[in-house]
Amino acid sequence: KAYIVQDTQLSGTDPNASEIQNPFALNLYLLGYNASKQLSTLNKAVKENLQTYLTQFRMITDAVNIKDAYIINIGVKFNILTKSGYNGEQVILQAVQRVKEFFNLEKWQIGQPIVLADLAYQISLVDGVSAVVPPDDVDDDASAQDRPPVQIVNKYDSNAGYSGNLYDIRSATKEGVIYPSMDPSCFELKFPNLDIQGRVVGTSGGS
Repeated sequence: KAYIVQDTQLSGTDPNASEIQNPFALNLYLLGYNASKQLSTLNKAVKENLQTYLTQFRMITDAVNIKDAYIINIGVKFNILTKSGYNGEQVILQAVQRVKEFFNLEKWQIGQPIVLADLAYQISLVDGVSAVVPPDDVDDDASAQDRPPVQIVNKYDSNAGYSGNLYDIRSATKEGVIYPSMDPSCFELKFPNLDIQGRVVGTSGGS
């Protein structure tokens, strides 16, 4: 995965000075996959090979700075109401599978935000789902109608295999959209079989 932006520098020596674009350099942020098809930073050899490859496509006066993008590992929590006549266990298994498909890394990019309404909509399309309702432990200070239908949490414990990057999901959420960090980063549902928690909390009318 790649994300490229213009290089920026501070104007002057004041650390509080504004940043200006450097027209002669680009910053190329990269992530790769490990053997388990999970996000990983690239090793030095891959970066050197890529730098050599890019040299033939750039002007001598230009520079491409290759950097690591950040990995923000997440977990997903949601509750559903099922339609009458449906097996709740089967419905929730299908809903969990839909979440896995939503966060499929092959279609997830550096800098891509999480639109909670889109995720909830995909869950609602599962046959047998009557409604997606907010988990009980989501933002207790908010009224029921203001709670997000799906909760996204940061998974950062490096001892458990996560990236170790701590990220404030609540502060990064604006009007139902979770934005990645200003430093180029990518959201990853690293352990889907562990990091998706879905529950059936009731049955609603409809078939």
